Amino acid sequence: MRTLLIYTTLLVTILLVNSCRKDKDPLFDGVSCSGSCYILTGKLIDSAINSGIANGEIKFYFNDNTGTFSNKKIYLGRTITDANGNYTFKFDGSRFTNVRGYYYAEAYKGNMFSDQVYQNRVATFDLDTSFYNVPFTQNFPLFRPATIKVRVIASTVTNFQFLTVSYSYGKVSNGIILNGGRTIDTTIIWKTAGDLRTFIQGDAVGNGVNIQKRDTVVVPTNNTRQIEIRL
Repeated sequence: MRTLLIYTTLLVTILLVNSCRKDKDPLFDGVSCSGSCYILTGKLIDSAINSGIANGEIKFYFNDNTGTFSNKKIYLGRTITDANGNYTFKFDGSRFTNVRGYYYAEAYKGNMFSDQVYQNRVATFDLDTSFYNVPFTQNFPLFRPATIKVRVIASTVTNFQFLTVSYSYGKVSNGIILNGGRTIDTTIIWKTAGDLRTFIQGDAVGNGVNIQKRDTVVVPTNNTRQIEIRL
């Protein structure tokens, strides 16, 4: 039993070390490249003030989908934005010419975020040989964190079938569907963008009912605000 425990511990240690090496040892330095080069460039943007983010970190990856069940994450490298939020990252694109998959980027700056599911993923994109040695420009937006609480109140007097409560900010949107035919008094908590207007909407439909309520709110960064949707 002791031998098995030692072997298991050693195996876990090796896996952890290898995992760390993948993060610490990128394939490319992002600067030197000659021949078949992809040149990724653009700006990291603070969406609340529509301005470049200085000293933001951007990491680039290739997701290898070659095999039927393959989903291998390959770390290409990283770059840091300049004082105006601009970035440039170069690498040898011929390395993945015959490999099925896609590229994606993750951006980091403090507790800012990009997506509700993949918190730091700012873009997923495809590159082919037509992009060699031609700047491929993408601007990456990041949002400041905040929290919104939406209290939804409805009675059985309004006998709808379904109630959809949704919210959006920038180009991001999310929502939830509640069954009707009952009294509803619940609070939904969502992560939203700080210092940027959030749009809230409630739609009650079915059984001849078609009611829509809208509201907006600006939640300061790192704060929480509550609004009420009553139907």
